[in-house]
This record gives sequence, structure tokens and C-alpha cells, in this order.
Amino acid sequence: MPHLLISLLFAGLLVAHAVAPATAQDFVPGFEDIPVMSGLQVVPGSGHVFDSPAGRLVESHTRGTTTRSKVEAFYAETLLALGWQRVSGGKYRRENEFLTVTTSGKDGDLTVTFRLLPSRP
Repeated sequence: MPHLLISLLFAGLLVAHAVAPATAQDFVPGFEDIPVMSGLQVVPGSGHVFDSPAGRLVESHTRGTTTRSKVEAFYAETLLALGWQRVSGGKYRRENEFLTVTTSGKDGDLTVTFRLLPSRP
């Protein structure tokens, strides 16, 4: 009987582990709610977070084989849904924070940089 219980527990753990990656969402380091777009990967070691008296300072980078227009469209839609207001281009404001999403490189080899600064009064 104990072997059956252990076998069932092990099988349950395998199923839970197999399902978790399929539903897990990667987020841009330093941002608890900004997802990494499909086709991009976080650049290891690129996430920097500083707390200052004026607010958070965050910079992170992702890289991938996508296009600039896909990145801009994805983050424009996603950030608006998360409560960010578009100021212009890749610049957004939410409460007392200012976010810029910029791209560099060429389509197919693109780096996306996320920078968060406190909003100026």
C-alpha cells in the first residue's frame, strides 16, 4: 500500500511539473506585470533595479528574432491593458512612473530595452 501511495504522489508531481511550464508566463526582470513577448528572451544578467527616494529605477533587456513592428504593437496593446497611458512612441506613464520601451538592431536580431524612471512632477 505505501508503494501505491508513493507512486500516485510521484505521478501527480510529474503531471503538475509537466503542466506548469505550459502555463507559466515570463516577465521582464524588475517588472512584476510586464510579460516577455513571444519571440523574445531575457538577456541574462540585464535586469537592474534600484530604489531611490524618488522611486524605482529599472532597466532590463530582451532579445529575439522578431520584428520592430511586432514588438511595438504587442507592447502598445499590453501596456494599455495594464493601465499604462501612452505618452508618445514607446513612452508610457502610469501613476508616478515613466516607462520607455525601445528597440535596437535590425528585424530578426532585435534587442528591446525597458527603462522605468520616476515621473517628474
